[in-house]
Amino acid sequence: MTKDQVLDHCRTEWMFQEVPEADLADMLTELRDHLEDAARVGKSPEAVVGEDVTAFATDWATARRAPGRSALFRRLGEHAYAGAVALLAAGHLVGWTARTPVVPASFVAVALFAVVMSFTPYWRAVLRWPLWQWMGLCFAFPVVLLLLFLVGGRPMLLQVPLWGTALFVLPGALAAAVSAVRKRKR
Repeated sequence: MTKDQVLDHCRTEWMFQEVPEADLADMLTELRDHLEDAARVGKSPEAVVGEDVTAFATDWATARRAPGRSALFRRLGEHAYAGAVALLAAGHLVGWTARTPVVPASFVAVALFAVVMSFTPYWRAVLRWPLWQWMGLCFAFPVVLLLLFLVGGRPMLLQVPLWGTALFVLPGALAAAVSAVRKRKR
């Protein structure tokens, strides 16, 4: 493997391992320096990372990261909130109605979304997917939606008015605005 291939492979693995962006950048810089030092001495990239680049990246990510259970529950909550907001907003927009129904499939869809997003780190690397994976996602998504529609369309548990959806969206919108302001101040 070349130096760039090793760096790209490690970046992808670290994204899958959910290494924070700041740590990921530091680790890539450090690895790039080590690979350049090895190249100056005439050594191959395998002399730095070994034969198994994936194992090297995984070991380094494990050594750098220590998120606890609270981070997992926070992430689950964030993803469930985002899924519920998207589902409610889509219900209003697709049905072009001021009231959207909440059915058992809605809860299943939100729970499925939260679990998939929280337990699979692939969402951070989704922009690096090859075309065949995007095509698979584009095929699987409507199939899942159709199954949820067929399975859980009844009974209607409650109807959420448009203003209720707006109130539900408000905390997330405020949190995003505060985060954007904090990032600008840095």
